[in-house]
Amino acid sequence: MELGWIDFSKSERSKVLSVLDLLSESGTLDELGIAAVRDGFSNLFFPGTSTIQTRAKYFFAVPYALKQLEKSNEINPNKILKTLDSIERNCAEILYRQNRNESGLIGKNSLQAGNWVKRTPASIYWAGLKRYGIFIGGNLSLSEYIRVSCAMKARKTTLKKLGNRNDNAEENECDDKNAGILFSMQFWKMPLYRDNWLEDFSMKLSSGEATFLKEQIISSCKGTMLAYVLENNIAEFVDCNSFQDISNIIEKFPDDVQEIYWLAFAFSDFIYAIRTIYNIVVSDGKNEEANQELERLQPMFSELANIDIDYILQTLDVLNNPLLRKFLKQCQEYMIAGNVEELKKCITSREVQLKGTNRAKTKHPGEFNIDEWLGGKELDYRFYNARTIVRDIMESEDKTNA
Repeated sequence: MELGWIDFSKSERSKVLSVLDLLSESGTLDELGIAAVRDGFSNLFFPGTSTIQTRAKYFFAVPYALKQLEKSNEINPNKILKTLDSIERNCAEILYRQNRNESGLIGKNSLQAGNWVKRTPASIYWAGLKRYGIFIGGNLSLSEYIRVSCAMKARKTTLKKLGNRNDNAEENECDDKNAGILFSMQFWKMPLYRDNWLEDFSMKLSSGEATFLKEQIISSCKGTMLAYVLENNIAEFVDCNSFQDISNIIEKFPDDVQEIYWLAFAFSDFIYAIRTIYNIVVSDGKNEEANQELERLQPMFSELANIDIDYILQTLDVLNNPLLRKFLKQCQEYMIAGNVEELKKCITSREVQLKGTNRAKTKHPGEFNIDEWLGGKELDYRFYNARTIVRDIMESEDKTNA
């Protein structure tokens, strides 16, 4: 059975898509409801990133487009949104013509089919633009910002007209004061913007863009792994093939970053064992990869379960999720006892709790592709997305320094 929703506006559709994004990690669903911990660690390591971000260039394409629209005379928010969509599609078409094999090009598959995406770069990168201090207009959503910007432009136009009237001086002084406040308001920290930004637009960052984004991340995300990598030019980070590979260079980081890393590393191993058993249940014991993994992992269950769950939840400030805590604690107890059958029951109960009996895959064993691994493996904590951003920055800087 396929599920869907009826959306009544572009902003409502974006809200629904945002919720769906929170449930995914590299294209996999959060079958067992551990997203609060996964995202908590992700935000500590790589703030401003998301699993659907692709390339660093969009941290510029989006504000360039929006700043261009700010400078226009249009004051209708719906028309602004429509024009923004057109500009973003134009950017994608330019990049597609430059290199059809370009990695991370948002909308490539849609363009090939003559269509355009429902989730545009502006909505994908909006939270990151705020987190990195590039959008400086407070905590406004994208649609709220556009409405405020349009209202400001309309108000400015009115105030300019009123400034020429022959009313008494006190009223004119008041109008001038209001106008001054409006004219001085800024939404963007974007010193590199120029009106003809599309003329030489490409996926590669310019040296100025690379330096600017690097400085913004360092200043806005102090104490995080992402900021430390950029501030100290840890090129080995880009050579890592997984979050787990960072263990080979973890000594390059401060002690507090190392501590959080090992907590996340251990939690990932713990969840991987749980996900292995999940796949055994869903496949009715027929997934050979899961069976082999369980055979390998079972002798290590006590070691894998040797984590301080309460400390992790407290560190990530997710103690207000008692059902998640109960699930993790029960899995820990059964793993230490080596009780696989109780683990299966616990995992099944958790999925039913989250989805209901009809939608829980564990209540319909054998009805899915027995060779497909469901629900993800090790946690990557948005490592791949962060690595791409770092690589884009470092490659542009390398060219400048060469």
